[in-house]
Amino acid sequence: MNYLWEAMLRAKEQNISADSLRFSMAGRFSGYMELSNPCLNEQDLRGIHPVEVNLYYRFYHIFKDLCHPEQREFPHLTAGLVNMAVHLLAENDVLSGMTRKEYYKELLYQDIKEGLFGPEILEGIRLFDRDGRETILSGLLRQYETGSSLDIFKDMVEDLIEESIVYRSNDNFHEILVYVGQKEGEKIRGKMELLLRLFVELPYHVEIYYERHFGIMGVDCTMELDAMTLC
Repeated sequence: MNYLWEAMLRAKEQNISADSLRFSMAGRFSGYMELSNPCLNEQDLRGIHPVEVNLYYRFYHIFKDLCHPEQREFPHLTAGLVNMAVHLLAENDVLSGMTRKEYYKELLYQDIKEGLFGPEILEGIRLFDRDGRETILSGLLRQYETGSSLDIFKDMVEDLIEESIVYRSNDNFHEILVYVGQKEGEKIRGKMELLLRLFVELPYHVEIYYERHFGIMGVDCTMELDAMTLC
């Protein structure tokens, strides 16, 4: 981490409330880095209190008087003002780096967290890590822009569920077969249920096969005895 916006994003990844972060002017710092971490390649913000910042790196014109070495009056007031100002600058840093798409995704995720999509969606999306949530939100925006599509569902499953393949039945246009090469469990079922709720239209019926692939005529690796599921 080098910049303020990196610290804010890292805190979000580690489920650390931004309000719990406390920033201060670094006592000793490098002229080439904005954050003065205990370790040069520090990635974990937990246990770092306060987060020391070289405020002269980008914001000298703001802090040159407030953080002047000769300014020794009202130290607690100064520390509080510095912390509040850096929080505002850090939040602006994050927003200024967001594209319109990222902004829409943030609003969409806020709606989900507030329960506007229902408790099942909120519970399901919590099963995914930050990268997984970003993929789901991108899929939802794509769906709003282009309409529902099996291609979107297929992309979501194959991007988010390891060892998965999505098939469309040759016998029934509205039947979708999904192979998941993992042992069936509560977490993987919850993830699949979320993707079904968000990305599959009503006319379609989805069958999910866990761990063992169903047999496909002409594909020898799926036709091994005691290693396939009959469907």
